[in-house]
Amino acid sequence: MPDADQLSSKNADANSPAICRAGYFQFASNQKLRNERVQSRGLYWCKSGCGRFEVNGVSYELEPSDLYVLPWDRDISYFPDPKKPMYTGHVHVVPGYRPGAKWVANIPHEAGEVAFDSPDREDVEWPGLDGVFRLKIKADEPIGLLLDYAIRWYKQSHGENEDEARSLARLIVNELFRKRAEGVQSLAEYPEELSRMIVYVNNGFNLSLTVTDLAALIGRSRSHVLKLFRKHLGVSPKKYIIDCELGAARELLLSTTMPIAEVGQSVGLFDPYHFSKLFRRHVGIAPSEYRQRHGPFSNPPKVSIHHSFPGQPIR
Repeated sequence: MPDADQLSSKNADANSPAICRAGYFQFASNQKLRNERVQSRGLYWCKSGCGRFEVNGVSYELEPSDLYVLPWDRDISYFPDPKKPMYTGHVHVVPGYRPGAKWVANIPHEAGEVAFDSPDREDVEWPGLDGVFRLKIKADEPIGLLLDYAIRWYKQSHGENEDEARSLARLIVNELFRKRAEGVQSLAEYPEELSRMIVYVNNGFNLSLTVTDLAALIGRSRSHVLKLFRKHLGVSPKKYIIDCELGAARELLLSTTMPIAEVGQSVGLFDPYHFSKLFRRHVGIAPSEYRQRHGPFSNPPKVSIHHSFPGQPIR
């Protein structure tokens, strides 16, 4: 069992994201690809064409302007449309890359590749963006510009500059949370009952909603609500509500000087101890530390003397 110092060190490293690979890819007609163990949070953007992909056995449609946030350690297969195969951009983020560790600008896609199961890397919960999450974005909005810049930066530099890889990752992750807070996800793809519940939660997560409240909203059973969330969102309704609460809390911590207790109250978590405990459990560090580290006066990442692993293909 790890001691207190080890746990403290893990929490301190938990929110150190870094971009370790990025690129564009034009699929050919009927070209099918599979990667069995991709150890990154993938940001997968369909710029043109269409198709679908399967993540851990679940199929998702891919259309122009779709941006998918994909889970860590995923099994993914790609199926381009035969007539209009997709042209995509991808940015791979390691959510927790231990500061001071040897810098390796590589994302393993299979067991045995460089950095596979590295003790210096770990997944970190991204409240509201865990599982498979779909956004609609435009190329000229901030998240689109950031993703394109990150891809061009990686193609030119091969990710050798650790400072830049970490700074870009933090910008992109923060922008993803802003998009999530805006509620820009298209609801047309979901059953009407689920769409109603999503809108209800997004607008009223600060009211301490329960699964029973959602069941009453659509006049169905709790088990039916659970099934809808699990099938279409990959999370439980309780976790979806918590993700909304903590996503809003993160925004308040970074954009205001509101006391920590008031931040919790504003998002429906009225007990300061419960808020701090929940935040630490899902984000990895305390709210005060999150504000200090990621706010406008946070310290930049440390400079590394290490270099990227040479000769790795871009995927």
